[in-house]
Amino acid sequence: MSLLWIWYTCNILVSLLKDIADLIQIPNSFMGMTILTYGNSIPDLLLNIRLAKKGYGEMAVSSTIAGPLFSLLVGLGISLIKTNLKIGTINFNFFNKSNIINILALIFLFINLICLAIISKLQNYVLNIKLSYFVFSFYCVVLLIIFFIVFL
Repeated sequence: MSLLWIWYTCNILVSLLKDIADLIQIPNSFMGMTILTYGNSIPDLLLNIRLAKKGYGEMAVSSTIAGPLFSLLVGLGISLIKTNLKIGTINFNFFNKSNIINILALIFLFINLICLAIISKLQNYVLNIKLSYFVFSFYCVVLLIIFFIVFL
């Protein structure tokens, strides 16, 4: 029964956010990168902070990577299987001018991954406060760039 409530609540939330985005004329991809992402990631953030405070930093770091990876691979995989079985093949041109936000997000994701790998190697895989400032600042810059593209 709890799964039905979660499913029903999610449908209401997505419909509400879609209506708000249409009303304010915000692209769906921007809503997905901000509001939906925050709601989806805050429980993970709180869990990872708690794990790190208890001394399980390695578990927190691997959870930070594995959680979104699971959501991407399993969540997208199951939804694509369902859609393909229901309506057939999906035509989606990712590298399209209307998908500029998605393209930029993908580019910034790869830049962030490469920077984190290089910085981690240079610091002998010690994660310190400087790295956290870098990651948070990088996110703020990416969000500002995408914000300006969407609203200007």
